[in-house]
Amino acid sequence: MNAALDLRPAIPALIVALTGLVVLLAQAFTPKGKPAPSLGLSLAGLFAALVSLWLMAGGSGPGANLGDSLVADRFAVAFQLLLVVVAILAALLSAPYLRAVGLDRGEHYALMLFSLVGMMGLVSATELVSLFVALEIMSIALYGLAGLRRDRPESQEAALKYFITGAFSSAFLLYGVALLYGVSGSTRLDRISQALVSRPEGPSSLALLGVGFLLVGFGFKIASVPFHMWAPDVYEGAPTNVTAFMAAGVKVAAFGALLRVFGHALFPLADAWQPAVAALAVVTMVLGNLGALLQTNVKRMLAYSSVAHAGYVLTALVGPWEVAAPAILFYLVGYAAVSLGGFGALAALAKEGREPLALTDLHGLSARRPALAAALTVCLISLTGVPVSAGFIGKFYLFGAAVRGGYVSLALVGVVMSVVSAYYYLGVVVSMYMHEPRTEDPWARVAPSAALALAVVVLAVLGFGILPGPLVNWARAAALSLL
Repeated sequence: MNAALDLRPAIPALIVALTGLVVLLAQAFTPKGKPAPSLGLSLAGLFAALVSLWLMAGGSGPGANLGDSLVADRFAVAFQLLLVVVAILAALLSAPYLRAVGLDRGEHYALMLFSLVGMMGLVSATELVSLFVALEIMSIALYGLAGLRRDRPESQEAALKYFITGAFSSAFLLYGVALLYGVSGSTRLDRISQALVSRPEGPSSLALLGVGFLLVGFGFKIASVPFHMWAPDVYEGAPTNVTAFMAAGVKVAAFGALLRVFGHALFPLADAWQPAVAALAVVTMVLGNLGALLQTNVKRMLAYSSVAHAGYVLTALVGPWEVAAPAILFYLVGYAAVSLGGFGALAALAKEGREPLALTDLHGLSARRPALAAALTVCLISLTGVPVSAGFIGKFYLFGAAVRGGYVSLALVGVVMSVVSAYYYLGVVVSMYMHEPRTEDPWARVAPSAALALAVVVLAVLGFGILPGPLVNWARAAALSLL
């Protein structure tokens, strides 16, 4: 088959997009007063996409290529597999939450599926215009998801703030694309890399400026300091199930795209951008953790924690590619799991429009919901980096990559900030296990679908913490396919 007409890289995303359209049509044709089969249709489409990706995962070599815009190499397939699994777990967590807050409608699942299409395009794009289009598909759907609770001003505020920061991100990214096009004459990543390598006099100021603008654009998407701005407000105001999906999915997709762009096209300029990344990592880890220390709202605390974890991931980017890329992919698997588990545990307790937000709302939870409290504890100790969890192994690899790159002080900052984070993570555990409930039990029983998703999360966190070898080998094979 002609490489220019090879549709295989787009098949999983097409399956997801068509599923989103079917979900919308099912909602429109469902008789009034009856629930639409939105969850079942969404899961069916997501599992179909998962099967198509699994069939492509066994391939080797450069992978199928669609018009030099999308590729189905091991790197793209690995990230897409992770994103589809994130969407499946998010859908399972969403169903009981949406019923509890009166939002059990098909548009939620459709928007989630359309945003997933953009995420899948982000990690497989080999050309900057295609990457930008995928970014906008993901972002526009997420704006709608963030503002889905139209009865709450906080949700509308979250959508507006996310839209504004997304507009800034797009502007910086596009300007960076334009500058790199001016330098190389192409928006293809391989040709940009060739153009940068072929300059014996070194990189031009326009190339360096373009790299800077791209780094700022990606900084908004991964919520690194100082571009995190309203990220905590968005996480707090959005519906909790949407926050779980954003915290896991957007981080994975944005870092996947960042790795492909900076590890492939812009790697010849690594000596120029790695010090900037190291500086971003330091301020992001420090300010993210210090911000989390001041919070009494659990969602907001986890939002600042998400900012800090963006800094942890950035630490690996200063290391050698063959070490940094597998470390980042491994860490993102564990981080996606604990993000879904942390926010998902809060969403699972929602009842009659209310959900636990303050730390005091979790007092005595271990006595009332022992299994849920245990699952949330596993996620929190993994976020801290306690041994026998995926978070510990992931941070070991991330900081090890920084040391291999000669940034020992950066790794030490990461270790110190991990110790600091134990204070606010373990504060939640203390609240659940060492305080008596202040009121009668106001929270819902955990629904079977949410219980299944949380069980998968716990198994992943503990399983990859105890036996990380298979995931490490998988991450290494996927990351090294870009070399």
